[in-house]
Amino acid sequence: MQDPHEKTLNPLVPSLFIKAVQDRLRSYSGTRLSQPRPCPDCGDQNYRKHNIEEQVFAVLITEDGFEEITVEYRRYWCKNCGKPTLPDMTPLFYEGCHYGKPIVELCLFHAAENPFHASERILQNQYGIQVDRDTIQRYAERFGDKVADRHGVKIADSTVSMNFLSLLFGVSTVDELKTEYADELDDEEINGLVGVADETYPARKGAKKDLYEENMRRKQNGKQPKKWPEGFTVGSSYLPQLDCFAGLQCRNTAFARALALALIFPLRGVDYWLTDDHDSYNDILPNRVKCLVHKLRTRARGDERVSELHKAGELDELREYLEEEYEIAYEKLVATLREEQPAFWDETEEEFTGPVSTNAIEGGNWRLKYGLGVPYARCQSARARTALLVASQNPLESGRYPSARSRS
Repeated sequence: MQDPHEKTLNPLVPSLFIKAVQDRLRSYSGTRLSQPRPCPDCGDQNYRKHNIEEQVFAVLITEDGFEEITVEYRRYWCKNCGKPTLPDMTPLFYEGCHYGKPIVELCLFHAAENPFHASERILQNQYGIQVDRDTIQRYAERFGDKVADRHGVKIADSTVSMNFLSLLFGVSTVDELKTEYADELDDEEINGLVGVADETYPARKGAKKDLYEENMRRKQNGKQPKKWPEGFTVGSSYLPQLDCFAGLQCRNTAFARALALALIFPLRGVDYWLTDDHDSYNDILPNRVKCLVHKLRTRARGDERVSELHKAGELDELREYLEEEYEIAYEKLVATLREEQPAFWDETEEEFTGPVSTNAIEGGNWRLKYGLGVPYARCQSARARTALLVASQNPLESGRYPSARSRS
């Protein structure tokens, strides 16, 4: 393993801030972990003391180079099986992570909004902390794996989706959420919940270049070009009234009925479902409403008037025509939903408050696609980033809803 390349402090960042961060990390230096735990091999709790060793807690970037902050831990020998064992490291370290908890948490915090290489630069420039890109990637992937393991939706013993209602609220479905948080929903005057599901396909790293080269060969052979580069299937389900993601999946496979079932599982109990017109949702959702924007896009492709205006370059007239078509379709859909979903009709304002398009996910899953920032070669990395993106949109942080832990 190569040593990290030399790094320097950013002269544009106030030195007092970096000094305060680094001094706080230095305060851990020399801390000793000595609380024994049961032997991981045999489970016995009879032990004898062995030696004292050091573990790197953080690596600081200073004017003189790298400075390692280390903590001590006492090793033990199991009297039953004779094997060495470590003390309880959880006060300062997460399982399987080399650096201390504050460093890991900083890595995950910035990886939620930035690619791994950008997170490395942020830690260097803003905090004076050395963590390489690959380490940040491993921590993010470990987070994604744990979310999938502990809060996964499984089909035939295979985890195909992540349940963020379980992660955030400690419930499996909207039905349970309505029961567990009935008082909070009443306080917020939320009389109904809508489940929105959407999917998108971020390109795999290098796929756009491969697509260009493939289409050049197809053109030379007189074949039709391929439309889309190879990518991942990213699907999410969302509760607009709570500003909360409910489910997430990132897969190598194409979107299919089984994936749709797993994706919308946390939404069971919503008043109505809102999706695009993907066939995978057919016949599996009661009270399903198809996204108005998707429906009008499909209709516009076969609209002769749209084709005529587009060919003639009459863009202003085309815009006016499409806006009129949208208004007509919107009023028609709202009239139907007003009768079927009265909980979302505001008598005072005389308007329908429920969503009618998958843009209720603040721009659809393009929000997640944009948040990824850069393409990824491995599905595990893309899943980790999307999981961090979704977890960072946490309604519990605003104080609107108590966590399941605080309620218990």
